[in-house]
Amino acid sequence: MIDRRTLLAGIAAMSLSAAPGFAQHQDLGVSAPDTDVPQQRRWMMEDTYGNVVTNSDMVGKFTLIYFGYTGCPDVCPTTLATVAEAMDMLGDRAEMVVPLFVTVDPERDTAQLLREYVNYMHPSIVGLRGPAAYTDHMVKAFNARYEKYVSDPAQPDRYSIDHTASVALVGPDGFLIKRYPHGTTAAAMAEDLGAIIDESPS
Repeated sequence: MIDRRTLLAGIAAMSLSAAPGFAQHQDLGVSAPDTDVPQQRRWMMEDTYGNVVTNSDMVGKFTLIYFGYTGCPDVCPTTLATVAEAMDMLGDRAEMVVPLFVTVDPERDTAQLLREYVNYMHPSIVGLRGPAAYTDHMVKAFNARYEKYVSDPAQPDRYSIDHTASVALVGPDGFLIKRYPHGTTAAAMAEDLGAIIDESPS
């Protein structure tokens, strides 16, 4: 039987041909390479229930951070499906991990829409949104990028957003550990993350 997240990812990918004006997502990569100097990345957003969430709330947990938007036709649903499957594979160790899906389209991604989207993908995924200035600050803090693409100037409301497609892993101390590039399998992510969790000080 096909898992509903796998089904959603497949439908999203196939929908490209049925959605004129929307190009396949382009991975923008990161804006700058990560330095060798440890760096805490500070941010403040809201969850889908209106609660303020900051980097301080993630202390003591491993955090998977992914920037995207609910209208993404391909990369976001497949990446979140990967994260969801990896969380299931982690078993009890998943309690040490908080996956965050940060929308780069807060104007359209209302709290309710974002909540329904992440809950459908996996109950552990936390949706975050905020004003453009807060969104830009968090995106910049993680050297991520996003750009709105309007294919037809006469229809400015019909747009897609290219964005960084990798998933950032932040440690319990708030420092970036690594990035999982787009295309990483759930098994590879779970195996690597599990090993990192097992090696971390208790």
